[in-house]
Amino acid sequence: MIEIDEFLFPRRVVAAPGAAGRLGSLLTGDRVPLGAVMVVADAVVHDLGLDRAAVGSLEDSGYDVVVFAEIEGEPDDLVLKRAIAAARAAQAVAFVGIGGGSALDVTKLVAHAVGGDVEPDDLRGPIAPIANFPFLALVPTTVGTGAEATRVAMFAVDGAKRAVLSAQFVPDLAVLDADLVAGLPATVVASTALDALSHALESAMSTTSNDLTRQFSVRASQIIFDRLRPALGGDREARGDLLYASFLAGVSLNAGVVLGHSLSYVLAARHGLAHGVGCSLALPYCLAYNQTMGEERGAELAAEVLQDETADLRLLATRVAELSADAGLPTDLLGLGSTPEESEQIASRVVADYPRPTNPVPLETGRLTTLITHLRTGDLAGAWTAMGATP
Repeated sequence: MIEIDEFLFPRRVVAAPGAAGRLGSLLTGDRVPLGAVMVVADAVVHDLGLDRAAVGSLEDSGYDVVVFAEIEGEPDDLVLKRAIAAARAAQAVAFVGIGGGSALDVTKLVAHAVGGDVEPDDLRGPIAPIANFPFLALVPTTVGTGAEATRVAMFAVDGAKRAVLSAQFVPDLAVLDADLVAGLPATVVASTALDALSHALESAMSTTSNDLTRQFSVRASQIIFDRLRPALGGDREARGDLLYASFLAGVSLNAGVVLGHSLSYVLAARHGLAHGVGCSLALPYCLAYNQTMGEERGAELAAEVLQDETADLRLLATRVAELSADAGLPTDLLGLGSTPEESEQIASRVVADYPRPTNPVPLETGRLTTLITHLRTGDLAGAWTAMGATP
């Protein structure tokens, strides 16, 4: 029989246009006691009023709402400490995150810090569950992070990313409100959707994936391939579909990501890229690097995602690169000012700082340098040949 060690999923999912405006009744229905609820939001989300319906619904249901909307860009330990101090001062009984991955990650970390009476310096890697983890609701406003379904939260310390993992970060309530993503700029739709595609495909390659996470990976990928192009043109229904796909990819992400995300972290730091842009650059080359993970496994993944039984992993990588190009995202490093010596520097940084023991092919500096040399010029065909010749 199929063996599954772990599969994580939010306790409750509500997906419907306008669902954020029902948040108060959802909390009371879950018997969350009346008291202070802390809403953590991205600054731009708050400025645009995208948290207004949720806040109003909570207040109408009798909750005292404290809004913390100081999340600008990727969070660091300083903003996290301010959020924790605000939550403790408010004596919050529940936490609601509204925004992109940064706001949702801060919400998770604040809930753990307050419930467990710990400090940010103690948050790193896998952390033990706590007895009094508060009620947690997460409401995404992008079509990419899937943070409303994951056990991972990220923040930076002295410019270096730090990942914190806990099954308790998978929330009590995930709310998918298509109205909140209807007005996103096309550039944001592009980069965040490619981030979600990276979550889906990388998690399917992870050695810790299982039959359930793989099913979520495949379905998320299918939707993104089918619906990204109309979503970029402003199709509201397509954007709602991408929000759902991002959630599915977040569920699959609990199996872990692989080389593509390690590359993305380094590329983003060196060239000032948004995370999703770095992911879109790295993903086809991640597939190339991992082509030796097993011909049958790769062919099955490609056939399922592309819904073409004749497809192979190389065709899937090509389709990913074409989708990125159609979305207006960069497909090489030359346009970013990359230099020849950068290939080995990036490879060394990936291996040293972001190793991926669950990547199906071991990360080796020399092999990665060859891969990144082809990535610099956008030569996916050359990368494929080189990686096939150096297993």
